[in-house]
Amino acid sequence: MAFVLMSKLMAMLLLVVVGYVTVKLHVLETRDSVVLSRLTVYILQPCLIFRSFQIEITPERMNGFLSALLLGFTVYIIWILILSVLKRPLKLDPVDQCTLIYSNVGNLALPLISMILGDEYVFYASALQVPFNLFIWTHGVSIISGEKHLHFRKIFLNPNIIALAAGLVFCAFQIRIPDVPDTAIKSLSDMVGPTTMLVIGMVIAGQDLRRAFTDKRAYLICIGRLLVMPVSVLLMIALGGIPARYGQLLPIFQVCFIALCTPSASTVSQLAVMYDQKAYEAGVYSVLTMAFCTLTMPFMLAVFQLLFAGNMG
Repeated sequence: MAFVLMSKLMAMLLLVVVGYVTVKLHVLETRDSVVLSRLTVYILQPCLIFRSFQIEITPERMNGFLSALLLGFTVYIIWILILSVLKRPLKLDPVDQCTLIYSNVGNLALPLISMILGDEYVFYASALQVPFNLFIWTHGVSIISGEKHLHFRKIFLNPNIIALAAGLVFCAFQIRIPDVPDTAIKSLSDMVGPTTMLVIGMVIAGQDLRRAFTDKRAYLICIGRLLVMPVSVLLMIALGGIPARYGQLLPIFQVCFIALCTPSASTVSQLAVMYDQKAYEAGVYSVLTMAFCTLTMPFMLAVFQLLFAGNMG
């Protein structure tokens, strides 16, 4: 798993380099990243979200899905509450908070889990798409944009929320889209990862690259995202009595845990670019967390298995 993860992240980091070089060679400009960000947020990501629910369900799978869903909502609510209290003493700005809260549960976690554990477990990981998208398009957009009052019309008309709702309906009624549109949607969803990495590289190209690897604060945020936040999930599972009472759910929670250990969500970088809020810092966080999670994710998974292996059903 460490080898698969490392190769996946190295490939994505190469795409960041491509975006960086493209700007340095004046093929594109840093400001062009805004257009790509809008393309990703409003077209490509909705396709990824919708297609993740195109799977066959059974009563057993649905029970596991609902359990993963409950875990996801619990984790995000607790994380948001804790950071809302700690933001002042720790001097966390909106981008810092979103980086710590929102991991890359979509375009990195889903293909990674598919390669390691198979498509069956992707279904359980896709459950995290529900709380992730609901919170990042409400809480995340609210604090990054600086708008104190949520505009529910904008939220519910957001293509990502529409795609999430449509995906759930299609999944519930087991509606399968025909091969031709499915191929088109898959092609667009496959572009999420590459396009996001290009945007990050383009944003960083407009800044001092040395600053990215000498910013002590960036390293602290990385430690929080890759180690502190995952450890808090382990504590929630252990203190919630899950291992003793519901050991059969631990394999599913392990899948969710992998997704919650991933680097900062690419959507955070996209939103930072769109709302002109510390886009460079958000890009740096994305690059550094991707680089370091090659080591931290296998380590955190080993800790999970060490703690709960004896209780897994």
